[in-house]
Amino acid sequence: MGRPANNALDGDDEFEEFSEFINNSDRSYATKKSYRTSFRKLRDILGKNIADTSQETTCKAIMASTDNINSAQALLNIAVIVRQEIKKMPVNELIDQRAENKEVVTESLKQANAMTVLPDLDVFDDYINLLWQKNDYRAFIINYLIRFHYVRNQDLLFDIVFTKNETLDDLTKNYIWIDRKKQVCNYIRNTYKTSKTYGTKVTKIDNERFIVAAKKCAKLMYCFPLTDSFDKIGYYVNKLTFNNLGEGDLLKIIINHYKGDYSKIKEIAKSRGTNENVILTSYNISYNDIESK
Repeated sequence: MGRPANNALDGDDEFEEFSEFINNSDRSYATKKSYRTSFRKLRDILGKNIADTSQETTCKAIMASTDNINSAQALLNIAVIVRQEIKKMPVNELIDQRAENKEVVTESLKQANAMTVLPDLDVFDDYINLLWQKNDYRAFIINYLIRFHYVRNQDLLFDIVFTKNETLDDLTKNYIWIDRKKQVCNYIRNTYKTSKTYGTKVTKIDNERFIVAAKKCAKLMYCFPLTDSFDKIGYYVNKLTFNNLGEGDLLKIIINHYKGDYSKIKEIAKSRGTNENVILTSYNISYNDIESK
């Protein structure tokens, strides 16, 4: 039995206006759901309309309500949306608080990365070979795409098809199109975290093992897509990845291995749909030759 819907603010003018605004935006379903949850939390903390609360009071109330900086950031984001995007009100103090929090998040992330002990890349590669030997084709595909194409969870929500026309049926979906004539897999990513910036990505994969694995999984209807819900994709990816590490920690293994090779980091960033600075900042990587790039 599913969790009952939260109807606490149904009929509330500010909540209804906020819901209508985000529903008409191009944000993902998961993001819209998260925003509504955060809105309810912020209203509960403030005890009155967000737009009727001063920036100073909002900042203090949010920071006093939680020790989790990421939770505070989520609440500040809601306040900014209500005041700036909907009500066209000043948000300078909220932005300043959010920037101050971001510095804390970045420093915490660096410390966490520094303390994380992960295996070497050759151990991950050995695991991918073992998956092949065990005929675990679904896990092989997931780990292969993370290892060699550096993808996020959302990229791994795809259908496997045999014709190009099938990839045109729904341009919001991701596909692996097995071109049997050319004996190549076309990995088509229409929907991923930064797709609005980088657009659709099409990658040709001619690895023989990958092609065989894709054909095997295409015949097993339960293999792909992993789930019909964006909210659940992370759970399934973690279950199928090496040591249940998930794509984030596996990417750390990869980046740590190539940390002295700036051209490889550029390749990883391009394939992932991000920029090198994000890779450097998020994964606490430094280079001896960074100045010579």
